[in-house]
Amino acid sequence: MKWQHLVFAVVLLVTGCGAIKSSSRLTQDLDKPLIAGVGDAIIEIETRESLPNIAGKADIFGRTRPTVKIFVTYLGLEQGHAAFERYTIRLQSTATTMNSTPLIIPQTSTTTYSGNTSFSGMTSGGTFSGSARSSGIATTSAPPIVLPPSGSETQIISNNRIRYYLDLAESRKLIVEGHEILIKEAIASSVRYEIKKLN
Repeated sequence: MKWQHLVFAVVLLVTGCGAIKSSSRLTQDLDKPLIAGVGDAIIEIETRESLPNIAGKADIFGRTRPTVKIFVTYLGLEQGHAAFERYTIRLQSTATTMNSTPLIIPQTSTTTYSGNTSFSGMTSGGTFSGSARSSGIATTSAPPIVLPPSGSETQIISNNRIRYYLDLAESRKLIVEGHEILIKEAIASSVRYEIKKLN
């Protein structure tokens, strides 16, 4: 009966998980003055999605796998315009809950014993004898065997580069993956800016 409860619990965990969701992570700080030199990334964003389980639902522990990486680099001034390059890398990962989770094999053994014990003896008042039945269970445990995850692969499925030339007299904003980059000052050697999250 115990294995049926275990199967029910596993089915409940697998089917009870939510849908696959995407999230993004920013390397730089938000709402703070930042500075970058020529060739430096002014913003780095990594987009991730939920690690799928055997039913195609999101991992119950919240683990994720990468899907996109975006870098915007400051290139300096070109003909009076601030130049930037956006590099987008799209990734495909084979990571799932099945190949990212170690296999734990418990090492427990149970011994059941039973028997009769006979006894007899003499006292000053005479002799006595009898028997008693005994039984019990002994459990022996050893450290579990842990097999590492089988592993996964992540490959680049596409990448592209786009250049921006910003005339600061007309606009000082760049929009990148739900983030607004406000350019405060751009000179030949560096750029001062701030990043805000868009709603």
